[in-house]
Amino acid sequence: MDTRPMTPQDLFGFKCFGDSRLSPDGTRLAYVRQYHDLEKEKSYTDIWIYSIETGETKKLTNSGKDRSPRWSPDGRRLAFTSDRSGKSQIWIIDPSGGEAWRIPTKEDVRGEFVWSPDGSKIFFTSQAFSKSEEWVPYPGAPDDDRARAVEQANRALKSKDEKPKENGKPNDIKVITRLRYRMDGQGYFGDLRSHVFWVKVPDTPPGDTEEPATQLTVGDYDHGLPDITPCGKYAVLSALRREDADYHQKSDLWLFEVESGKSVLLYDAPGPSHGPQFSPDGRYVAFFGHDSARSVSTRTDLYALPVADFIAKVSRGETPEPLTLRDAVNLTARLDRAAGSLGGSEPRYQGGGGVIWQGADAYFALTDHGEVFIYRASRQTGNPTPQDATTAASGNGESWRLDKVLGTPGRAMGGFDLKAGVFAFQASTPETPEDIFVLKDNVETRVTRENDELLSQLSLGKHEKFQYRSGDGQELDGWLIYPHGYESGKKYPLVLLVHGGPHGAYGSSFMFSAQLFASRGYAVAYCNPRGSTSYGQEFMAVIDGDWGNKDYMDVMACVEAVAQRGIVDEDNIFVHGWSYGGYWTVWAVTQTDRFRAACAGACVSNLHSDYGTSDIMWADEHEYGGKPWEKADLLLERSALSHVANVTTPILLLHGENDLRCPISQSEQFYVGLKRLGKTAVLVRYPDEYHGLRRHLHRVDRYKRMIAWFEYYRNQPKS
Repeated sequence: MDTRPMTPQDLFGFKCFGDSRLSPDGTRLAYVRQYHDLEKEKSYTDIWIYSIETGETKKLTNSGKDRSPRWSPDGRRLAFTSDRSGKSQIWIIDPSGGEAWRIPTKEDVRGEFVWSPDGSKIFFTSQAFSKSEEWVPYPGAPDDDRARAVEQANRALKSKDEKPKENGKPNDIKVITRLRYRMDGQGYFGDLRSHVFWVKVPDTPPGDTEEPATQLTVGDYDHGLPDITPCGKYAVLSALRREDADYHQKSDLWLFEVESGKSVLLYDAPGPSHGPQFSPDGRYVAFFGHDSARSVSTRTDLYALPVADFIAKVSRGETPEPLTLRDAVNLTARLDRAAGSLGGSEPRYQGGGGVIWQGADAYFALTDHGEVFIYRASRQTGNPTPQDATTAASGNGESWRLDKVLGTPGRAMGGFDLKAGVFAFQASTPETPEDIFVLKDNVETRVTRENDELLSQLSLGKHEKFQYRSGDGQELDGWLIYPHGYESGKKYPLVLLVHGGPHGAYGSSFMFSAQLFASRGYAVAYCNPRGSTSYGQEFMAVIDGDWGNKDYMDVMACVEAVAQRGIVDEDNIFVHGWSYGGYWTVWAVTQTDRFRAACAGACVSNLHSDYGTSDIMWADEHEYGGKPWEKADLLLERSALSHVANVTTPILLLHGENDLRCPISQSEQFYVGLKRLGKTAVLVRYPDEYHGLRRHLHRVDRYKRMIAWFEYYRNQPKS
């Protein structure tokens, strides 16, 4: 069959599958199928059911607005969230089929939700106005400023259909008093906080009258989604419940009594703690976190916290001292690899993950050299072998054995679930987009196949993972996508891709951008330079305060390693990166003329002026090397803008106008510097976009411009 080069529009021709959830008995799988209408610029999601016993697949919902399927503990019902009523609500359906019905609440359901162990309640998070009656926005504010804040909060809490029509424009004045007051992708926080609510699950449809859910958490703090004790009496969640929370890089674990709302600090954490999950016997809480020893560059580990004695004391009416890091068992410390992260492909739908308990064993994802594996942590009663760093961990008298149970090099896992000995997981390779698979009795079955027809039409490139050495001898991983129709001895233009982060990592996942160029006759290379995750703590943190040094050397060494294979047209080497990859790109064109043309997305070009304009101030302070009033010389020296006069490479700058992570002023400064010097540069601004582009039109436009930019210079004589 004849094939064709991929087009930017093909990004939305792929179906995406994810959030796979197995029924408690492991016989059925619920998952989300996402498809797109490029012309309408809309994406749709429905829930499907797969029978593991018969192999039958059926569509369960049809609104195009359904997501997050979650089985009831007895497997008789399936809950999901949907916007079909005009705002995000929880719906219940019989997994065998039939009409879904809504649990109507005045609150929007934000993100995921959890069932109570007995199936009588569902817990979720939503925003709420949590200020006291005495609160005023700030001392010295106008007398009516509190009324303004309350009106803005109430308006923000109403769904689109509920918002009243204004005779004039509403008061959208933003009064900022917090250190952390906005987040990319979310916008300005205003005066709302994230709180936990729960609602009783009726046996029959309750009608459409909306009633307030029971609010579990109180106070002017943000709270994460909880997990519930096996007895159903307590909830554990992540929060930093202190007035100066914005000044700390940590989140603790709190225990709440469900019926009374009484709370007690369970774990006083030295750093972030998230995703807590009770073991089935209630003896442990597993969670991801770290001790902030290297600030934001600290490797995330999996911990097991013994909580049985603590909860017993709380049940007797005592208020025990919170547990600390001394009480927690770091299960993955000896592995020196990031726990909890999964492989991300493009395109993809969000996946499952976190910690999944099965009996006394905890299952979790861990990345190693860019590859994702599922590990099992098992409590040991005998004597472990602590010298074996791949199988055992111990601490505070607790011994655990770690075993790799799922995953293979060359295939990236994007989410998993486990019930009754059955695994369900999402996986992709550099040549195949993400599908859902089931593993039972060591037999793997592919569940989704809807992208096969489109794939058969496309000219895709083969891939190879390779190792190479940087200039100082550091061994590194790289990936090469060969151009479609590759012929030995022939030379091809090369596109270099640089990942974001910098604490991200490439792996063996499907990358639309790589195959887009490979299908058009380009070789494509990408690598994991120092600063990347999945290679250990020192590898990850060594570039802190030293951007543009070892990381620059590592990526350039990747270019040379591929060029030495004799397949590269040396006059046509191109580079593209987004976020930190955008920083690397604009830095690189000030340091070398190796690239024929460059495209930088959402870059940072001035580390000094970026301070205070980004939503991740703590990361910038640590990773850039210090505060502007302390390390001005370093920040300016490692800024591309300081060296803009060196640029000879034509560069295309892409940026979202509402980017709060790397503000558009960073591209503006570099662009104006280039144009002031008479150099070749184009700046493309995407309206109403945050750090990552969301609109279908803009995502397609990004790739169209990259192709056209590189193709133009590929066909121009090099001066």
